[in-house]
Amino acid sequence: MAEQKPIHYFVCSEGSDSLNLLNSTEENTIVEYFDSEEDVDLAKSAEIVKSKPNCVQKHFIVNKGYEYRAVETDNVENTYIISSIRRYQFVPKLAAGTATIDAFIEYDKHLEDMAKKLETQPGFKLRDSNGNVIPDGKEFAIQILCDSEGELDEEYLEDIDKTSIIDPLFRHKDWVDIHTHYGDGRGDFLFGHPDGGHIFECETIDGIVYLKHNGRYLFFDIDDKRSLLYFRDKVPTKEQRIQIHFDDDGDICLTGWGGRVYVSCDWIKCAYGAIGFCENVFPTKFRLVSL
Repeated sequence: MAEQKPIHYFVCSEGSDSLNLLNSTEENTIVEYFDSEEDVDLAKSAEIVKSKPNCVQKHFIVNKGYEYRAVETDNVENTYIISSIRRYQFVPKLAAGTATIDAFIEYDKHLEDMAKKLETQPGFKLRDSNGNVIPDGKEFAIQILCDSEGELDEEYLEDIDKTSIIDPLFRHKDWVDIHTHYGDGRGDFLFGHPDGGHIFECETIDGIVYLKHNGRYLFFDIDDKRSLLYFRDKVPTKEQRIQIHFDDDGDICLTGWGGRVYVSCDWIKCAYGAIGFCENVFPTKFRLVSL
């Protein structure tokens, strides 16, 4: 695998998030600083990047405070604002040339359309990855899909950092199982694990489809600061409901009822990923497999 060129950062010299030494996204970068009293000159910055052929040429990053702005070198008016959290998904793909600013803008629009689509479709039916309707009481598995760019190729698998948390979980497959785990007196919460997997089913009440495990309903605890997804014996209230959104490929994403914040999986440590709501990150895609 070819050596990855560094991406160029222009960083505000006072209080910028990327100055935090624990931020692994800032590894393999070229950094120049600008004063907090003035904004960076994007056109001048683009010329600086072009003068350094050994760094990524198509894009550069401007960081001021906790805001990151990706800029297209040949068209500095084409920019994309990302949060401190979301940069972990966005910046590496820009640096590797596997994504563009336009692609991420289009994907944001796609997610918004997905969130609106369900509101205009009466008679919602839960379906598995093959398009088959899952009736109430029918058992199925839920799987976390690998990165949306598809299965990891063999060349990449040979070169990945062996200390990586996520990649080894997907080795030789494109999914990870969903489990439940007892958590802090609130009940079982949803999490990802590479082995085994728990069995789920659904129940339709007044036209609303609820996901269930072991006879209990999946819900969102609005008082839980960790924003995890739990199970409870009672039917969730409207504020606690989980809404299912089908993507064009038959996989699903999850939001709160009528919400715009998607569920994602946070890989806390190897073989364990907490599943919950997180703003400004790309949603985790799930696959339903009938059993």
